[in-house]
Amino acid sequence: MLTTESNPKQGGPQAAGSAAHSRAPQVARGAAALVTALAAAGYSAVSIYRHDHFASNALDLAVQDQTVWGYSHFAFIYNTVLGIPNLLGDHFHPILMVLAPFMWIWNSADVLLVAQAILLSLAGIPIYLWGEHELGPVGGLAFQGAYLCFWGVLAGVVYDFHHVAFAVPAISTALYATLTRRNLLLLGAVVVAMLTREDVALTLVALGFYILVIQRRWVLGAALAGVNAAWFALLLGVIIPALGGGLAYRHWTYDALGSGPLSSASFVLQHPFTSLKLLFTPAEKDRVWVGSFAAFILLPLASPLLIVAMPSFLERFWSSSPNLWSFHFQYSMLPAPILAFAAIDTSARIKTLWKDRLSRLGSTVLPVSALAASAVLTFGLVRPLAEISTYLPSSRAAEIQSCLDSIPADASVTASNALVPHLSHRQSIYVISLHNAAEYIAVDPSTYSSFYPGEEDQLRSTVRGALAAGYGVVCAKGTTLVLARVVTNLQLSPELQLWLVGECSGRACLSTPP
Repeated sequence: MLTTESNPKQGGPQAAGSAAHSRAPQVARGAAALVTALAAAGYSAVSIYRHDHFASNALDLAVQDQTVWGYSHFAFIYNTVLGIPNLLGDHFHPILMVLAPFMWIWNSADVLLVAQAILLSLAGIPIYLWGEHELGPVGGLAFQGAYLCFWGVLAGVVYDFHHVAFAVPAISTALYATLTRRNLLLLGAVVVAMLTREDVALTLVALGFYILVIQRRWVLGAALAGVNAAWFALLLGVIIPALGGGLAYRHWTYDALGSGPLSSASFVLQHPFTSLKLLFTPAEKDRVWVGSFAAFILLPLASPLLIVAMPSFLERFWSSSPNLWSFHFQYSMLPAPILAFAAIDTSARIKTLWKDRLSRLGSTVLPVSALAASAVLTFGLVRPLAEISTYLPSSRAAEIQSCLDSIPADASVTASNALVPHLSHRQSIYVISLHNAAEYIAVDPSTYSSFYPGEEDQLRSTVRGALAAGYGVVCAKGTTLVLARVVTNLQLSPELQLWLVGECSGRACLSTPP
């Protein structure tokens, strides 16, 4: 006979345990959603704070902001920041058009920064879902956290806006769809990824190779790899040069390999050891290699999913540009979810292999260790958020903005680097070092944390030339100067007078006695 202790329907201990067990996934998924929301809010706050304190740049924020502003007016405008007829001829990213309607609500470059924050956070959801499926809720949450606090993600957050942010959740979703064999979801994610940036096609080729060789889904893998290889060739050889008004792809930085894709491929095949050595020299590359995998306690190295990340790493470390080898900028955002999936895959294999003896190693210990490693590496060693302490104070930022507010919305402007993203919602906005003839000129040397050789002298020369040519002072507060082709009685501030004759430099002018 059943009693209340032996009959689950009567609410005995077994029933209570069963109910608690059934609620665990819902609680964990709620926690994953909360973590996603908190990450999006945190990323947004950091990005907006940075922008509001004049630490953002003409490249990359203003370049893309001006184009999206154009889309919001149903126009493909000439990108005057970069000096190119159509920004699609720089990188192929039609996905940016989806941001245009948001500028009808919020007419600010902050739209791009918040969008990036949300996109990067959403990429953690497929990571959690696959981690939960393979390792359980704790493992899923831990790897989601490891991805969200990965130094490569935060390095992108604190450096303006990057259209590749759309590719990060797309690739994350594509991996989840691949591993769960959801072909329709995979198709949608691949289409989105193809519209984000031309070189993402190489990552999709690698994903097709994984499906073909590891999963042995011959037709799907071959189709995915082949279509994206053709798409990549079409973009580089025809579409982008045509839109950019040129004859060649603008971003070729692989001089050590060759002058183009064909000559570089030939070099790699003929000189495999030299090509391999190039991936690890100079030593700056080694540190980024180690940092990428150490954040996930080297687990990705044992997973075949690492194949999917290899195009990103090859593209970075074969490049001749040192920017691509650093812990800064956006270059580690795309491989970040791939590394997380690969780490989950290795943990799941260990869990299966040692099921009877050390099953908790794979399901709990390794994921939590990866979260700890990612956090320590990010906040203890790489410290991408450390630059926040170098931003201008709020009072100085408000002073700068008050001067910029004196510029009419329809006027053409040439401005110093950090001022350009605050003036990019117009047809004609130029970086002062590239173009110094406009209706208005806006300069502030205090917004520079450092100058390139000769850069500050060039700024001084431009201001002196404008004053000599009849530009009048519209606003002069501290080191902020706005000039226009008008006659005024306003004078330069004491700080600007000292700066203009070279008696102080950059931010030091703010503390120099008049």
